[in-house]
Amino acid sequence: MIRAALVAIGLLAALPARAEVEIQEITTPGGITAWLVEEHSNPFVALELRFRGGTSLDAPETLGAVSLMTHTLEEGAGDMDANAFATRSEELAASFSYNVYDDVLSVSAKFLTENRDEAVTHLRESLVNPRFDQDAVDRVRGQMLSIIQSDAKDPNAQAGRALDQLVFGDHPYANSGDGTLETV
Repeated sequence: MIRAALVAIGLLAALPARAEVEIQEITTPGGITAWLVEEHSNPFVALELRFRGGTSLDAPETLGAVSLMTHTLEEGAGDMDANAFATRSEELAASFSYNVYDDVLSVSAKFLTENRDEAVTHLRESLVNPRFDQDAVDRVRGQMLSIIQSDAKDPNAQAGRALDQLVFGDHPYANSGDGTLETV
């Protein structure tokens, strides 16, 4: 009995401490509604931005276009080519991740609090003034084509694609967000 009680106490002690997270809903002067969670004990900012859109907007003849655009956003902005953009991100201790799903484009950003204003300006530049230099587009396109070729040989990818086509039929969700060898 004592042994069982000690085991139970040990298991309870191993449970992680849980704290309530306060989520604030804020509205920007431009009318954008956002959720804000503040934790001042950490010296960094983490943002998650979501925009309506996504790969389901690709026309059948341009499958993969939204994905190509999304993955090229970090390949230069404004007067910075891909290398300069990456160098500036590193100087700001900032990391940005751009992803696309069926119905949404997602941007994740993490940076030091002390660099907040400059990092947000840097992120904004990538979203508002992307470069789409031909060499960067070609590089990202090559990566996408490599993924498409790899998926063509991957049984799991093929099974997922077949399931999507079975479930979604002619709906855009049935299409691969990465496109095809012919459309990218």
